[in-house]
Amino acid sequence: MAGKRVKSKRRENIVILILSVIIAMVSWLILSITAFSDVSVTLRDVPIDFSLEGTYADLSGLSVVDKDIETVNVSFVGQRDSVGNYTNDDIRVSLDLNNVRTSGTYDIPIVVTSRNGDTLDNIEIAPQRTVHIEFDRYASKTLSTESGTLVFDMDNVSAASGYVIDPEEITIAPAEVTISGPQDYIDQVTSCKVAFDGRLRLDESVNNSTGKVTLLSGEAVFENPKVTLDNDLFNVYIPVYRTKTLPLSVTVQSYSDKVDASTVNYTLSEDSITVRSQNADIDKISNVSLGIVDIRNIRPGSLFFVGIPLSSYYENISGIDSVQVIFDLEGYATKNITLKNSQIHAINSSSDYAVTIQTDRLVVTVVGPEDVLETLDASSFVAEIDLMEYSISPGQRYFTATVYSPGHSDVWAYGGYQVYAQVDPVEQVDALENAEGAEE
Repeated sequence: MAGKRVKSKRRENIVILILSVIIAMVSWLILSITAFSDVSVTLRDVPIDFSLEGTYADLSGLSVVDKDIETVNVSFVGQRDSVGNYTNDDIRVSLDLNNVRTSGTYDIPIVVTSRNGDTLDNIEIAPQRTVHIEFDRYASKTLSTESGTLVFDMDNVSAASGYVIDPEEITIAPAEVTISGPQDYIDQVTSCKVAFDGRLRLDESVNNSTGKVTLLSGEAVFENPKVTLDNDLFNVYIPVYRTKTLPLSVTVQSYSDKVDASTVNYTLSEDSITVRSQNADIDKISNVSLGIVDIRNIRPGSLFFVGIPLSSYYENISGIDSVQVIFDLEGYATKNITLKNSQIHAINSSSDYAVTIQTDRLVVTVVGPEDVLETLDASSFVAEIDLMEYSISPGQRYFTATVYSPGHSDVWAYGGYQVYAQVDPVEQVDALENAEGAEE
């Protein structure tokens, strides 16, 4: 019995001890709440609200373009039951912008308030109570290839030997870029150039992307982190052409195998032109023919301007559009002769038709070496009509005569000469001759 009473007494003592501790803690809590109602709170890295909405700075079109800090540490005192559990989201760190009227740099006071409407006392802000801010009007500008303000930088790009690059044909895509930033800085930017990394010596066309972008103010490089681009990746196409120098030539054509056109020498005001092409077939072209000059159009003093022909294989980049052909006819002369009807002949006539020359006289200007012409007279020349070159039918018509001097291939007729002739069926001519014979 005595043992049971001792154990019961111990349990009572433990219960009393526990109740005493609980009563003491409750008493301390009640005392601390009633006697110490304020609490000190410290919040770290609270972001600063840089909004200008509703301020005079906003109405003036100003923007924040630079600041020295973006967060602060805030300490304050408040009612324990109100601010005891505050986090960064429960306070607002804003700016006193009342004195900001124009662009410039200001030290703006920081303002700390409770988002819940609670009273905050003894506010401390670290590391500083002001923010050093630069205000300016925000602007943008578009630079483009069309206006010539977006260009490719050719400084490190060149064509290999025998090739050429035309900077005007380089294309950039996209063809424009918009830059944004403070008005003062944007006004300083005049152009933008893009470039490839490293030096390139090209012997074929390239189509590459590049992110190497440089802004310029006049000729000087413009660098400022406050100016941004809406795009910094461009695709650049550089066409590369083969170049070749091609000699020029003219063909002097004779109107008859009785006249040797090779006896006529000439010089050209330009011996060659430079061409370019992306077609490898240009390597197969050895010269450029300017065309044919009929020897009948040549006499002492004759000058011809011949146009450079176009070609699908190449482009003429010499800047020469035409060439003067100068004939070397020193020692040559002209002479007028008159051919009689008997010196005008129709050759290669058909057995079905008879051709009668109606022209009585043919005045011809002939060209040749002066010493040769002195030995020749009208009797030294003949005029021929080659009927194989015509579709013959009965009637009267003009034919073109070929005039030459047998045995003198270096003499030719200047100009063209028409001969009038009568064409009759052979049977009609025979019948007429038979009738005339019967009358006799």
